[in-house]
Order: sequence, then C-alpha cells, then structure tokens
Amino acid sequence: MLVTLWGMDIIRRFEEPKLRRPVAIVAFGGWNDACDVASTSADFILDAHKNTTVLAELESDPFYDFQQHRPVIDIRDGVTRSLTWPRLRFTALERPNDDRDIVLVSGPEPNFNWKTFSRSIVEVLDSFGVEEVLMIGAYVGAVSHSATVALSGVGSDSVSVIRSGLDSANYSGPTGIVGVVQGACKEAGLWSLSMWAPTPPYLSGNPFPKAVLGIVEKISDITNLHIDTAELITVDAEYTQKVDDAIEDAGTDLADYLEEIESYNEPILGSLLGRSPKSDDGPPSILDPDDADGLVDEIVKFLNGDA
Repeated sequence: MLVTLWGMDIIRRFEEPKLRRPVAIVAFGGWNDACDVASTSADFILDAHKNTTVLAELESDPFYDFQQHRPVIDIRDGVTRSLTWPRLRFTALERPNDDRDIVLVSGPEPNFNWKTFSRSIVEVLDSFGVEEVLMIGAYVGAVSHSATVALSGVGSDSVSVIRSGLDSANYSGPTGIVGVVQGACKEAGLWSLSMWAPTPPYLSGNPFPKAVLGIVEKISDITNLHIDTAELITVDAEYTQKVDDAIEDAGTDLADYLEEIESYNEPILGSLLGRSPKSDDGPPSILDPDDADGLVDEIVKFLNGDA
C-alpha cells in the first residue's frame, strides 16, 4: 500500500537491497530523548558499521514545523553547497559476519500527522522484511550519574520484556512518538520492544554516556549482534570521573543532594515527559569527556531552581 498525504507520496525509496532477517532499531530526537541518549545511541551504532546504505526517507513537509526543526544550509566561499531538511531516514547496516542485518531508523520527533507518520514507518519496515523492532527512549528519572543504569522495557507482550532482562514499566499518561510508533507496530502485528534509560535530573541537556553504553549493550544482548562498546566504556569512565571531581570541588551540599538521589532506587518512568533541551547547534558530542568540565554550573543552577 502506498501512503499518500495531500496527494504527496510520503515515502522516498532509494535502494532495495536484499536484507537478511533484519531487525530495526528506531530512535527519535526530541521529547523522548533526554540527554540525547536515544539519538546518540543511534549515531554510535551507525558509526560502528562500515557498510551502510540509505534505503528510504519520509518526506518532511507533512510532518515537521520548520520553525522548530529548521533546515540546515552549508555555504562555502559565498556559494550554497547544500540544504538539508529535517528527515526520518532508514539506513541498512550490513553485518557480513552475522546471519542478519540492521535497519536503523532515526530522525526528529514529528510535529504533525503522527498516525500517518507511524504507519508509514511500519509500512517501510514491513517492505524490507523486518522481523523485530527495537525502540530507544530516555527520560528524566531519580538517578545519579554514577549509578548503574536500570533500563525499563515496554513490549508487544509481557513475556518479551521478561526475556529481555528489562524491568517492566508501569505508566499511564501522555506519550511521545515512541509510544505511537509502537502502537502502530502492534496494529500491524509486528513485534516490538522499547527500552527506556533514566537520566539524572541535573544533567539537563548534557550528554550521559553511561545510558548510551547501557542501551547499546542491551541491543547487542537482545539481537545477538555484537556491537563494540570499548570506546563508550572509556568515555563513560572519563566522563563520570570528571563529574565526580567537579561535584567534590563544589562542596558538601551538592554531594548530599546526589547521595539522596542515589538512595532512591526507583527510576521514575512517569517522568519520561522530562525535558531534553536542544541547542540550534545540535547536541554535545557524547564522545568528548571534556563536556563534563562545566557541568557543575548546570547542577548548581538546577539546585537553585534556575535551570
């Protein structure tokens, strides 16, 4: 079935490779992407593969408010070289040493026409023979930057969540595009599982490598497709140490606050509405531990109610 809106073909197809039992990994920037964990996890997985092919995109006009998601222009020596629009992209990641491939789906959360957007995603995945859909989300929880990341799961069925080793989530309230796309998967009879990482409330829009590491490791575990996380392990250790040092220099009040957070053992999935501020320049690099240097100022602002 060809999905159209306003007489426009929504799906732009570029390649039709023969994929082997593909699993889809889906991540959106925006509301369900606290600390850019979901989008950074997708970028890391993409960068970990040498053989990649752009399969398709969804046309951006029906789905995005361009005053919120502005196109990006590249001008060199007074000449416009490129104009890039916000988009949802489907990319094949070939894994010649395994018996299955990955279809990575990533882009900003849409502003409009969520039903059509979600059903279009499912149509494309079905056309490529995708058997499983893994979705990534992150929310603001009552956790600290140094605690082990406890991932929660929402699946097509309770058995899938239990087998994945994820904590079963309980939540009732507004949802982001992750929940809507998962609903479209269920409507189409396509198995799906979303995994959710809590992020510290004081990190705000700063990176959180520990959650990215937890997400990528869990994806590797569920799919039996090993994704090398050595770089992430190193970055997480360096980042955590820098934040620890900054907190120690800040004094006892801040340390006491973080100790109180660590004593609260239940991540708040209900806080998945938590904000994830973005800058027009894009998210900070998750692979730069030096981003932690100024983090203590953000924490102090949070404690003072200025964040």
